[in-house]
Amino acid sequence: MSIYRGNDLSVSANFENRNMKQCTAVLVVVMGIAVLVGGCSKDDQAGATAELEKAFPVKTPANGGAQPAPADPTAPQDQAGQVQQAVNDALSAMKTNGYADAYLTLRAIQSSPSLTSDQVIAIHNSRLAIEKKVAERAAAGDPAALRAVEAMKGAARR
Repeated sequence: MSIYRGNDLSVSANFENRNMKQCTAVLVVVMGIAVLVGGCSKDDQAGATAELEKAFPVKTPANGGAQPAPADPTAPQDQAGQVQQAVNDALSAMKTNGYADAYLTLRAIQSSPSLTSDQVIAIHNSRLAIEKKVAERAAAGDPAALRAVEAMKGAARR
């Protein structure tokens, strides 16, 4: 014996309709946030470059900008000086679209024990920005970006 209540069906349909509206509203909000975040991240590389420059400020000598010549030009610099030079090289490469060089340079110095936490984060964020930029250009068919992808893949295997 089945008992059918006509109101049960309309209550169920009303409940489903309300849930569908809520799901649609949530979906619209999520898509809106995704568009905003995607639009705001267009300039990731410029932000990463600025972050890297802030984390590794260029120190100017107190003697009016002239750098003293080392006694032995082949003598190795101290570790902090080597890291600073590598960051400067990476920044130059990033500004001239030398993505593979910048990526590989940053990858080489990322585990240096002399880095502060801010510097490690800046290096990480810069590498991510480079990866994203290279991926975008490679997807567009840029041959230089495709070569950079291969170089970056090769470095990851080592």
